[in-house]
Amino acid sequence: MNPRAKRQQGFTLLEIMIALTIFALISTLAWQILDGAMRTSSATETRATRLNQLQRAYNLLERDFFQLQARAPRSETDIFRQHDNTVELTTLSGISGQLQLERVRWRFDDHRLWRDIWPALDSLPGVQPEEVPILSDVKEARWRFFLQGWTDDWSASSHQPEGVELTLTMDDGETWRWVFTTPGDMPQPSMAPQAEPSATGEATPTPAPGETPQAPANPGGQP
Repeated sequence: MNPRAKRQQGFTLLEIMIALTIFALISTLAWQILDGAMRTSSATETRATRLNQLQRAYNLLERDFFQLQARAPRSETDIFRQHDNTVELTTLSGISGQLQLERVRWRFDDHRLWRDIWPALDSLPGVQPEEVPILSDVKEARWRFFLQGWTDDWSASSHQPEGVELTLTMDDGETWRWVFTTPGDMPQPSMAPQAEPSATGEATPTPAPGETPQAPANPGGQP
């Protein structure tokens, strides 16, 4: 048998190199697609977490300012207090289905927005609040207050503003501006006139200021 008639079996070196090159290209493309999908998923998850934090912060702020109460702690006189990036106020809180007064403090510190809560409105002096982080990755926080016009500082601590604005600048440069309405200085409810006993033992209503007192009716019809 002529040895030249035999054909060489297997792959040549060139064919192997071409196959390896094609495999490397396919692997690189697959990795780029997988890496892009993972990056997109991570960015989407991060964005969703940020939006959830922002929504929670907004809901808490809106509730606190909408239910603002003109009530200072027993040992203090400041109803609504602001200092730099800190705002302290009294609001309503529902615990176990019951509403009660709650003293809270919103502040910006260490790239976070915090909501501090005192265990009781009339806590003893020196009692520290519970510090609860609400929003992270905050670069700057700026408050403004409305009462016949906007102001950056609130010095009338015995009164409450009619509106509050909070502007947040995030670490990535994104800016959020929220405006909340408050009850302001709600007027005190007028007290009904109390009845005073007359000589006959019947209750005679006390006239309001400016009214003319009326003689009581004669129950017996006698002059």
